[in-house]
Amino acid sequence: MDKRIAQDRPDRAAGLAWRQISEVMSAPPYSVPTSTTLGDALAVMVREGLRHLVVTDEGGRCVGVLADRSVVAAWAAEPAALSYRRVSSVLDRTPAVVAGGAAVVDAARLMRTACVDAVAVVDARGVAVGVVTGSDLVALLAR
Repeated sequence: MDKRIAQDRPDRAAGLAWRQISEVMSAPPYSVPTSTTLGDALAVMVREGLRHLVVTDEGGRCVGVLADRSVVAAWAAEPAALSYRRVSSVLDRTPAVVAGGAAVVDAARLMRTACVDAVAVVDARGVAVGVVTGSDLVALLAR
């Protein structure tokens, strides 16, 4: 490996960490209301090729991120659950969200501490404006 390139990488990675999350997030996010069944949410994920959906309350505010692995876990525990369980029943009590002005490093830290692979990006009203996944962070580093 070229010594010059290897020396540039730590500085480049540090610079990427402090970029605005809006430069990395996917927007607008796909979302479903809390009343959506797990089966209907799964159908959206499959149709759109997604692994995560933002879940919103009646006012359109983000209450969490539904991961495909949560749907699969509910199905494995009880296959019929997909037809009647609501997405709200499998969400974490504390939603993994970051503010729109957050840095990439803030999202990465939250993903690590909350043990999730996606976070919602919300505006001042709590409305999701985007979503950031672990894959988005890897893509950023690979640029």
